[in-house]
Amino acid sequence: MIETPDLPTRRFSPFASLLILFGLMVVLGSIAQIAIVYPLVKFLTGADFAAGAADFIAHPQDYPHSWLATMLMQAITSVFSFILTAYLFWYLTEKRNIVFMEKGSTDPLIWALILVLVIGYIPLNSLIFEWNQLLPLPQWMVDSEKQLETLTKFLTQFPSFGHFMLGLLVIGLIPALGEELLFRATLQRLFERWWGSPHVAVWLSAAIFSAYHVQFMGFFPRMILGALFGYLYVWTRNLWVPIFAHFVNNGFVVVMIYLRHRQITELDVESNEAMPLPYALVSAVLTIGLLRLIYQRSQGTIPQS
Repeated sequence: MIETPDLPTRRFSPFASLLILFGLMVVLGSIAQIAIVYPLVKFLTGADFAAGAADFIAHPQDYPHSWLATMLMQAITSVFSFILTAYLFWYLTEKRNIVFMEKGSTDPLIWALILVLVIGYIPLNSLIFEWNQLLPLPQWMVDSEKQLETLTKFLTQFPSFGHFMLGLLVIGLIPALGEELLFRATLQRLFERWWGSPHVAVWLSAAIFSAYHVQFMGFFPRMILGALFGYLYVWTRNLWVPIFAHFVNNGFVVVMIYLRHRQITELDVESNEAMPLPYALVSAVLTIGLLRLIYQRSQGTIPQS
């Protein structure tokens, strides 16, 4: 296991640390909803989000300015629940800024390799996603999935370039930054500290990362993707690496949806059907080869304790 040379001022027990972390998520998320999101949605759409959130989420098209309101709601929630939670957690528990973890100097070629890796992994990911959909799930999970799918399709309607840029920020960049700060730089790092195994830390935090999205028809592909981000962080010890990979993944989808709506491409990244098996096999070989190459090139750039 790779240890950080920084020694914290104090450490809480695993139970206390998780209690503080998830407590901060609940408190900050609640503050964001009550103090900012509810009044903002009411102002923009006239909807009483506090009383009728389910109807608003299920039928956002029935409310004026609901696209902008929902986008802002997503951004505010991510900032409070992920970014502020991670920063406050490290400050309160160890009196340190989260940037103390960004010690790795990364080989410039790794960034290019990650760009190819994330896009090249898509055919294999589509096969895993199709397999995941075949698993029997409780009806409430299926209904929840359909509701979130409706909201996602509503949010990815980009009638103008300005809408597209805001979507790229809210769907692409902010979640990449916030989720990596929380799930990789915080949860994964804590798990690695407690159990001494980066593999346990990577997969456990990836499973929690996937479960948090409450989209169980895509649980396993999202968990594997989270594990991929986790290993990139373990190998490089530079959080900007998984943040970049996460942004490429999210941003590529947003870009392709926008281009398809503009009839510039026919590729449908929203399709639930797997790509042809030969594409998936090539994708698997490419993914394994690139991961191996990234691992090899990162070994000489990780700081020694």
